[in-house]
Amino acid sequence: MAALENVKALLGITDAGRDGLLSLIIAETEEYIRDYCHTEEIPQKLKGTVPFMAADLYRAKGYGAAELPSDVKSISEGQRSVSYETKRPADVFSAYNARLKKHRKGRVPSDIRDTTED
Repeated sequence: MAALENVKALLGITDAGRDGLLSLIIAETEEYIRDYCHTEEIPQKLKGTVPFMAADLYRAKGYGAAELPSDVKSISEGQRSVSYETKRPADVFSAYNARLKKHRKGRVPSDIRDTTED
């Protein structure tokens, strides 16, 4: 599976110890793309995007770590203070939606914003 090898390369993983987990993450990523694009098959032009999305999901969810990764929330110089936030983005894939939108098919009513409500 080319996607698995590409995800491992992006994450710097050289052994097969996480192949099962990475395969699940790839399957979740592919399902997201199919659902978002309203299609049964991943569009050919998006197949190269799958590993990047899967690697981002792996990192954001902290898979393989005992604790969720944390982001620096604030830093203060006077009296030195640093605080961390473990809240993760609700949608890891939102950064890819603009690219996916180009391949979206058969939009459903919930996807269409009613412009008369402005």
